[in-house]
Amino acid sequence: MANKKTTITPFLLVVLIFALSLFLTDWTNTTASANVRDDITAKQKQIEELERQIEEYQTQIDTTRSKSKTLKNEIVGLNAKINQLSLEIKSMSLAINQTSLEINDAENKIDRLQSEIGIHKNAMAQYIKIVYENDQKNLTEVILKNQSLSGFFKDIDSVNATQNKLQAAIGEMKQLKSDLGAQKDDLEDKKTDLERLKNLQEIAKKNIDRDKSQKNTILKETKGQESKFQELVKKSQKDIEALKNQIGYLIQNGVSVEEAVKSGQLAAIAADIRPAFLLAELEQESALGKNVGKCYITDTTSGNSRKITTGQVFKRGIHPTRDLALFLTITKELGKDPFQTAISCWPGSGWGGAMGPAQFIPSTWVSYAAQVAGLVGRSIANPWNIEDAFTAAAVKLARGGATSKTRAGEVAASKAYYCGNPKSTRSGCVNYANSVQRKAAEIEKNL
Repeated sequence: MANKKTTITPFLLVVLIFALSLFLTDWTNTTASANVRDDITAKQKQIEELERQIEEYQTQIDTTRSKSKTLKNEIVGLNAKINQLSLEIKSMSLAINQTSLEINDAENKIDRLQSEIGIHKNAMAQYIKIVYENDQKNLTEVILKNQSLSGFFKDIDSVNATQNKLQAAIGEMKQLKSDLGAQKDDLEDKKTDLERLKNLQEIAKKNIDRDKSQKNTILKETKGQESKFQELVKKSQKDIEALKNQIGYLIQNGVSVEEAVKSGQLAAIAADIRPAFLLAELEQESALGKNVGKCYITDTTSGNSRKITTGQVFKRGIHPTRDLALFLTITKELGKDPFQTAISCWPGSGWGGAMGPAQFIPSTWVSYAAQVAGLVGRSIANPWNIEDAFTAAAVKLARGGATSKTRAGEVAASKAYYCGNPKSTRSGCVNYANSVQRKAAEIEKNL
């Protein structure tokens, strides 16, 4: 009996090529992704070990702070802070490398999804072509084409199978597009993390330089004598200039020391949190928000913004669907010209559009506005008003756990404020919270 010859139709060839392409693409990307994940995991373990050492220095700092303020204790405390900051800078370098790997991985996933979408489009085109060709045939043609009843029903089954495959391909295409959108959002989040990590590292470097300078100044002015150190302590506690070193970024953004202290204390008392912690949090946010209040929106639909000083246009100035309409409503209620009301510029990833000293985006502000208005005694809260902005930040921190006035509660509140998760163990989030605590300790001494 002769072997029956198998004919490979153009359609079957397309399906085979499609399957082979998917297999090769998946195998290549799986291997690359596995290597990237191994690198990311290795860096995470290094970061965790550094964070353990950082916590040991924090214990040493806390122990020194609880002791009497002597020259010896002050130097021990400063050394511990300098060592802690050195480890944090190292930890953030690892986190920056880790995030860069995650960005590359996300970009590769996007490329893979776009390739899969292209392959699915080609397959769908073939399915649609076959369905169309079948639709052009009438029942008589189908019957005459087949010499037996079984052949007729086989053709009918083939048509149904093609239509089912087309429906399945459409469903897979929708899922791929959904996955692509989610992956692009994840990529934007990773880029935002990278930008903020770099800013945090810059702040940490400035802080370590400041602490080294403070240590050298103390040793120089006291020459190792306890009596002279105690005179220095009294002088710094009486001098408001000491606060300027602690809230320098707030001052750069148009908030005077007196305004910051007054508004910070009132807002903190109203929300039942520590004033020093609130000021430290706002100072940290001001340091990160280098483009605070430097842009105007350009129209009411696109989300573009324009830098006030240079005229540079940012396409991601304010989120057009999430925040722009709310921004227009907020400015209208306050009687402000939306085209002359400053918002933060695009920070390099994510979106700009944050408002006022506390840097709330409009969609976040609206969930706090009513409570803030009640606390400050106004009918409408104003995010550009220092008192209102500080109160909103205080309320947000209070909701995050800062009312406990403990280190653990405030760290959780800082994490929630910064990255939306009070229990986050990400290096950037942990270092951010630790940095706020250091600022709060310094501010506390001078309030």
